[in-house]
Amino acid sequence: MIPGFLRRWSQAFGLNQTRCAHCLRPFSPLETASGADTATGTAGDSLRHPPDDGPAGVAAPLCPECRLLFQSYNGPRCPRCGLPPMEIGTEKQTADAPPRPGPLSRCGQCLQEDPPWSGQACYGLYRGALRDALLRLKFGGELSLAPLLGACLLEASRCLPRPDALLAVPQHPAHLRRRGFNQAHELAKALHRLTALPLRPALLRRVKPAPPQAGLAAAQRRRNVRRAFQAAPDAANLCLWLIDDVMTTGNTLAEACRALHAAGTRETHVLFVARTPRRD
Repeated sequence: MIPGFLRRWSQAFGLNQTRCAHCLRPFSPLETASGADTATGTAGDSLRHPPDDGPAGVAAPLCPECRLLFQSYNGPRCPRCGLPPMEIGTEKQTADAPPRPGPLSRCGQCLQEDPPWSGQACYGLYRGALRDALLRLKFGGELSLAPLLGACLLEASRCLPRPDALLAVPQHPAHLRRRGFNQAHELAKALHRLTALPLRPALLRRVKPAPPQAGLAAAQRRRNVRRAFQAAPDAANLCLWLIDDVMTTGNTLAEACRALHAAGTRETHVLFVARTPRRD
């Protein structure tokens, strides 16, 4: 009787509300489940299982509306680079009509040239609310979004083998001074907090400054990052997760992987939040 009274009292005064990690709207966990917070399940489940730290979990709570917007992409994609079929780029995904799983066939580019990474994982496509959150982090400096996007990485990483360490695609020091932060490193830090996996940014550095990749053709992007990275000898014999925010052509991640392989890494798996659909 008393717990029910306290629950109703706290709900009436807004004391049990939390703030959505994306839209910042205050909401109550009771809006998404009757009598139980869906981030932890029922009282019995929460005793047997750790809290869910994926998107909409306790590390990155989402209101009911944003929870629908941040659903992961589970449709057909290239198993090597994550590129979806061309028609997926313009197809609208809804909760009522999720994309149909397709055969794991390589895209034309990966058939011609196999990417240098051991494996890859991404959470969704670069569109909608996910694109909005990534742009707000990268260009708006909204670092408060890093835990939400880090939780997306955690959810995506379930298909990868456990690494020895995490690291992000680094920025050149001059670029880092201008922007003030590296969005990929902020994501790696968020994933480190969720997993307690070692974070070792010193394993890779960017030694060649280059103009931004945005707006460049694929061939220009490749030339832009050629020999841009240098890995430390300490990377030898390690299994690594290399983290970035978005993959477009994959040239930056590929060049970083080549530098790590030259230093003797055992495996390098690339992990990124969103994949840019083909637009041609």
